[in-house]
Amino acid sequence: MSAWAGRVWAIALMTLKEAVRRRVFTILLLFAAALLSCVLFFPSVNMEGRLRLIEVWSLRAASVFTAIVALFLAGFSLPADFEQKRIYVLVSKPVSKPAVFLGRYLGYALLIAVFLLGMGAISLLFLRAVQFLAGKDFPPLVAYPRVSAAEFADVGGRTLDWDEPFQAVVSGGERALVWTYSGLERSWFGDELRARCRLYLGSPTDRFRTEGNVRVRVRNARETRTVAELSLNTNEELDFGFPADLVGPEGRVDVLFQALDPDGFIAGTRERLVLYRRPGSFELAFVRGLGLLFLQSLLVLSVTLMTSTFLSAPLSVLMGILLYLVGSAHGYVAEGARDIDRALSEAKAAGRSRTPEDLPPWVLRTSTFLSRGVLAAIPDFARFDYSLWLLKDHEVSGRDLARAAAWSLPHAAGLALLGVLIMVFKDFG
Repeated sequence: MSAWAGRVWAIALMTLKEAVRRRVFTILLLFAAALLSCVLFFPSVNMEGRLRLIEVWSLRAASVFTAIVALFLAGFSLPADFEQKRIYVLVSKPVSKPAVFLGRYLGYALLIAVFLLGMGAISLLFLRAVQFLAGKDFPPLVAYPRVSAAEFADVGGRTLDWDEPFQAVVSGGERALVWTYSGLERSWFGDELRARCRLYLGSPTDRFRTEGNVRVRVRNARETRTVAELSLNTNEELDFGFPADLVGPEGRVDVLFQALDPDGFIAGTRERLVLYRRPGSFELAFVRGLGLLFLQSLLVLSVTLMTSTFLSAPLSVLMGILLYLVGSAHGYVAEGARDIDRALSEAKAAGRSRTPEDLPPWVLRTSTFLSRGVLAAIPDFARFDYSLWLLKDHEVSGRDLARAAAWSLPHAAGLALLGVLIMVFKDFG
């Protein structure tokens, strides 16, 4: 390790020791108390509801408590160094200003990781304790690895101009939506292979129709077999299964969906049909899910610590809170912008000078322009929300974690680099 890296590491360890002296880890006790408080709601929910209550409660509390640590410790750290003149002691030694910033950054990142591991351990112990006390009535703790389709096609279909790039097929003939899976191994599954679909259903002659009937067929190199006929509603998630022996030595199967209603159509995307492997270790999957929360907290830390190099502590904390709130509401704002676009299109098509909300169109256009600008700069925290996986018993795969890291780490690194540059040119005089 170089001397410069050693100094950065020393400052990081000093940051951790400061947090211990301030008794920051007592927050873990508050987290445990918050988690135990969900027991008060147990009498009003069934066993399945208790499992989901604990899972969501623990993850939401972990997200909030970790954000608090990142906000207030990082927000007040450098401003306190500046105001109390500690920065002079550091930079008068063979320690550069970038090393001070990076040491603080690394120290708080390690602190967040320790916090999340502690909260994860408390959550898992609580889940296992409730499961033990409830006995066989408590649902199993499982995390199913998902297998996504390698290819998706619409045989005899057409592309629809919607918010998502749906592909659709109408009923009749051999028209079908086809999901192709490759590289499968028979040992991944039990006797039955479980699948989950979520389609869009409608009718070319009835714009208000949202349900329909579909036939599911599975095709391999040897045969094509009808495995199910399903009644679905639009965007309804439905599980079905088919014999796992349809996965042959070649490891490839096609799953075909056909519309059965004479006047109906079905539409989907590649992500709207997944297969499930045997469940893996719940604890290991839970730790990987905490990795998503760590990446989210790292972004909050990066913004707060970077802004603390030139703003006061309260304003730095406020910037971190703003990032957290807007990132958490990202999906709602994006959906609202799409609704405004639709309202503007309808008003223009009808030749109206005002929208149904009785607002001038330019007001709404300005609003959506500003909203999209904010959304482009602030991440959607839904991609780090582990509860979205956990509530469906989905495992966070290494690919999911890598995809989230590939998106968040460059942003965090960019913010850290900006903080380093500000420190380099900052005058402490």
